[in-house]
Amino acid sequence: MGRKLRSLAAIGATLGAVFAFGPTPVERFALEPVADPGPDAPGVLVVDLVDGASEADLAQIERILGHDLEWTHPLSIDEALAEGWVPDVDDAVALLRDHPLVEVAEPELRLDAFGYPNDPMYEKQWNLRAMGAPDGWSATARGKGVTVAVVDTGVARVEDLAGTQVLEGASFVPGTNSAIDDQGHGTHVAGTIAQTTNNGLGVAGVAPEATILPVKVLSKWGFGSSAWIAAGIDYAVDEGADVINLSLGGTYSAVIHNAIKKARKQGVIVVAAVGNSGRKGVSYPGGLAEAIGVSATGPDGKLAFYSSWGKGTDIAAPGGDKRVEGGGVLQNTIDGRGGQVYAEYQGTSMATPHVAGAAAILLAHGIPADAVERTLLDTARGDGWDERYGHGHLDLGKALSRAIDRTGNIRFALGAALAFLITQLASTRRRFQLASTLYAGAVAGGLFFLDGLGLPSWKVVELLSRGLLDWPAVLLGPDWMHFPLWLSAGLPLVVAFSMGAFRSTRPLALGVSVGVAAHLFHGAATGGLAPWWLPAFLGSAWLTMNGTISLLLGMGLAGTEKLDEEETRR
Repeated sequence: MGRKLRSLAAIGATLGAVFAFGPTPVERFALEPVADPGPDAPGVLVVDLVDGASEADLAQIERILGHDLEWTHPLSIDEALAEGWVPDVDDAVALLRDHPLVEVAEPELRLDAFGYPNDPMYEKQWNLRAMGAPDGWSATARGKGVTVAVVDTGVARVEDLAGTQVLEGASFVPGTNSAIDDQGHGTHVAGTIAQTTNNGLGVAGVAPEATILPVKVLSKWGFGSSAWIAAGIDYAVDEGADVINLSLGGTYSAVIHNAIKKARKQGVIVVAAVGNSGRKGVSYPGGLAEAIGVSATGPDGKLAFYSSWGKGTDIAAPGGDKRVEGGGVLQNTIDGRGGQVYAEYQGTSMATPHVAGAAAILLAHGIPADAVERTLLDTARGDGWDERYGHGHLDLGKALSRAIDRTGNIRFALGAALAFLITQLASTRRRFQLASTLYAGAVAGGLFFLDGLGLPSWKVVELLSRGLLDWPAVLLGPDWMHFPLWLSAGLPLVVAFSMGAFRSTRPLALGVSVGVAAHLFHGAATGGLAPWWLPAFLGSAWLTMNGTISLLLGMGLAGTEKLDEEETRR
């Protein structure tokens, strides 16, 4: 035959033991197999032969394993059992490990797309891709530290909310003492906001690290009174909610309006549906100026046939269209018979939690509540306001980019201020103070003004316009900026002890040290940085500790510069 195959020659053979690849958090990229589910479970052996391997070389491997093989052709478990060839996987790997024709022999492993969910039904969630949810998952925080109140029929702990923090909540429906959902609507809404994501199960949500506060104000028949709803809103504010989702509505209520006014004064973002009348004229509270009113679109991006529209509509988000196959919004909820189901719903009720989840993502990045609504509306895809889509279609990717730019400006100012203060206290030369201040700001937040100059979208321009600690996100992918050793005083230590020894490069060394400190402090304070492997409180402690070390290095460099200046004058 004499056929050759470059680099990869693989045999797929069903083996007596299996290595299962379990779900991993989105930040990890683990290749090692995990728990063995049993000695009789099937598996696949993969062999990488040396470059240029031929049919004759493959025949040698066949003789070792005692079985006829074909190039990259897996053998089924039935065929293997029928031919009596079911060796132990460890024995097979051991036989081939040191063979000169074999570069690698290992069990076949499953790898998940990096930065995206491994939830098996995610491909059916057109709505998440339409609003830019993957951009939120790839960012530094996915709703962590943000509480979203679902003021609805309650929330049930279905299987795909098991990894989401769901608080106990409260019920304001008379005769119902628990906030557990008995209708299905509220659980579906909560899933869109924060379904457990990348857990190898079910579906995904917009802000999977957000905390859900269930507030039951609608009965098992799906209706509630203005008194129940107003009380539920007050309760959500008192319990520390950052965002309130109101996938409900009707005629204007002064008592609900008053509750929402008080929520806004407390800095709580209120998102509400505009209604399902299918005609002009929005429902309330979606039509209130204090609420973000959400209309619904279908898979084609056009206004859904059932969506209300008109004055009071602020933004459009995916709400689904079940007339189209697979066109509804898919989430995990209860089935009304004591079980659970993955069901497609449609409505402005389904559109609203997309916006609430997006707001949670922005809040988790340190954007002030007053700026979140403006950011969402300013970055919506549209040509100005219109009565059907408001300011346009929800675009989380664009909103997040705007938020990151604003965050960069804050970090630039913080880094520059710290550097200037340190050099002033050390009474260093004016030139040293100005240079160090500029370097510290640039390291902390990047040269933010470059974004407004209309420069080409070159990689170098993107790097220079972002803080130094953001560079791995540009060069390697967003998740790489979470590496703990990168989010540490490691780089400032290296720079301080190398460049800090020379007067010509000392301003840069001080700038790096103080700029990194400012970035770490800001990330710890806002939750905008989340080091791998560390829970939230340890992550904040890690950032604060390393930020303090970096700041002390900068102070030491300023002191060294002052001593050198005094020595020069002598």
